Amino acid sequence: MKIQPEWEFSTLHLDQIELKDLQYNWFPRVLTTAVRDSLQQNGVLYPLLVQAVPGKKYRVIDGFKRISWLANNGPTSLQNKEKISIPCVIISESMPEREVVYVRLETLNTSSSNYSGVHVGRILKQLHDLDFSNAEIAAQVFPKFGLKPSVRLVRQLLDLNIVLKTMTLQKALLNLGCEDLLPLLKFSQSVLPDVTALCTRMEVTGKKWRNLLQLLDEVSRLLQISVAEVLKLPEILEILGRSSLQSPVRYRLLKQQLETLRYPELSAMRKRFEQRLQRLNLAPRITLESDPYFENDDLTLSLKIRSVQELRKHLKLLGGTLADLDADKSADLWEELFAVISEK
Repeated sequence: MKIQPEWEFSTLHLDQIELKDLQYNWFPRVLTTAVRDSLQQNGVLYPLLVQAVPGKKYRVIDGFKRISWLANNGPTSLQNKEKISIPCVIISESMPEREVVYVRLETLNTSSSNYSGVHVGRILKQLHDLDFSNAEIAAQVFPKFGLKPSVRLVRQLLDLNIVLKTMTLQKALLNLGCEDLLPLLKFSQSVLPDVTALCTRMEVTGKKWRNLLQLLDEVSRLLQISVAEVLKLPEILEILGRSSLQSPVRYRLLKQQLETLRYPELSAMRKRFEQRLQRLNLAPRITLESDPYFENDDLTLSLKIRSVQELRKHLKLLGGTLADLDADKSADLWEELFAVISEK
């Protein structure tokens, strides 16, 4: 951010700064250990950005984490607070609010590319109240958040903000970026508490989270029951209720169960294929795979080898199996396998 010539540099005391006005505390976070240690040892080295307000204390435009840490961890008595000196860059009180918004945008950390979607939605509501148009937000504000200009996305986030502000939001939801938050628009307001609780339970974000919500929505529509009812199915509750499961394992099991409900015929084919494959009793380092969706009749045989001797052993075992196909029961098993993958 470029300091303007008309801005004033001055030293203020802690009790001169308004600590309750959080209008521009857009993305609340905690300080890193390194910054806390620096504040403890050296005080504020990099000036805060504040604006003069007629007849009131100075309001913070940038520097919320540092001022909050000082207020909560520095001297607590009013006498001591008067002695805490803080370097500040002071914006003129005459600067219009819309211009202050653009100044605040310039202070954002450009290294961050996944700002909280909940917080972005709240900011858009604030900008709307200042008469920013959707097109203006998309073109001039979104790039500061690392988002592609999109008027449609502005509308979606504003709609989502209306719904979410009526709910008690859990921390996991606040950590979701805009792209991860948008799938919530698929669900009715009545089931959103169940969906957001799932976010906390699953501890996943990104593509995994979006895939999970897509499956959940499709299963609900296919079975013609609500999302809340899907999440209360015994097989789902069993997975969600196992506290011993690590997050990646819980995600995999839940995804598999939802896929079973979403694609019952495909799941039945996979189960039959696995049952027949186990009866073949192949060597541990020999695998036989079909197309995941049984879209063709091919099987893929894979051999894992560490030496020429192991390769010879695998080939000998396979050669013996193939030679005995006419007289051995394994012939029937192979035929059953091909019968499964031929089902359409």
